[in-house]
Amino acid sequence: MSDIGLDWGPLDIAAIALIIGAPGLVIGAVLGAVLWRRWRVLGAVIGGLAGLLLWLGGFVLWEASPWG
Repeated sequence: MSDIGLDWGPLDIAAIALIIGAPGLVIGAVLGAVLWRRWRVLGAVIGGLAGLLLWLGGFVLWEASPWG
C-alpha cells in the first residue's frame, strides 16, 4: 500500500481536461476559422470551445460505456 495520496485541485482537473480535450480544441478551432471566414478569430474561438466540449462529452460517454 502506498502512502502517497492523490490530491486533485481545480487547476489540476482543468489541466487534465485541457489535455484530454486538446484534439477537439484544435479541430474545432480550425473548422471554425475555415467555415466562418468573415470573423476568423471569433470563429476559431467559438469552434474551439465547441470542439472541446464535444470531445470531452464524447470522452465521458466512452468512459461510462462498457468499453471504457
